[in-house]
Amino acid sequence: MISRYLTIVSILLSLTCQSAEVEDPNFLGKANGKYLPAKDNSSQTFLKEVLDKNPDFPSFKSEFSMQIQTFVPKKENVNLDGKVFFAKDSKQIKIQLMDSFFGMVFTELIANEIQIQIKPTSTKEIQTLPMGDILIQDPNSGKKYTIPFPVIYAYLTGNYLNEIQNPKAKFNPNETRVALSKADGDYEYFFKDGNLDRLELTSGKRGLKAIAIVKTSVTQVHPPKEITTKVVSLDTEKENVLIQIKLKKSIITEVSPQVFRF
Repeated sequence: MISRYLTIVSILLSLTCQSAEVEDPNFLGKANGKYLPAKDNSSQTFLKEVLDKNPDFPSFKSEFSMQIQTFVPKKENVNLDGKVFFAKDSKQIKIQLMDSFFGMVFTELIANEIQIQIKPTSTKEIQTLPMGDILIQDPNSGKKYTIPFPVIYAYLTGNYLNEIQNPKAKFNPNETRVALSKADGDYEYFFKDGNLDRLELTSGKRGLKAIAIVKTSVTQVHPPKEITTKVVSLDTEKENVLIQIKLKKSIITEVSPQVFRF
């Protein structure tokens, strides 16, 4: 299956000072120990612990800041702001992307488990694609950077709980991991104290490795406080991009279905 990409045509960039460095996480890779089938008693015990520990992922709205750090042909930072809305019942997310300087919305994105829709505010055209990667094009260099949107969606919606209950999932309870091979690549879910701590993806079809780690607090597991995503090319093992998303002013509240319209 050909990888699907979502292109954000332009990003407004205005930096008045040098941005802080984004944390650069390392890949852990596959565990050395044996992975057990989902039906194994140890797997079922571990799965129950995770399901009992996790929240029910209620609807919420939040503001966020995003820092994109690129490395080729030279190291640069792109800063964006935005708003995100999540509806528990429909598993829909709406993201509004804004430039940090003027605060103007230039792109709106609506996604569920199956598809992504995007609409630049400058046009009436709506592009609909299967759930997949987001391809961001830097207007200054023309370079394009792949962001594995499914891992960000998994964190914001709690959709990873559905994925680890897949009968094809493999468990390593000793190292609190779950592995799942999907059509677009091999996913590895790492848990800490019952909560998802990091997610790693290796995709030969897409030619990339990706890692996403999350920071939460004792009082706020959902939505997370911060998500850091790193993408590396499989052929060169060089970093393509680091993305840091910091959620702020998060409010647990019902979100009207009207929000999920352009």
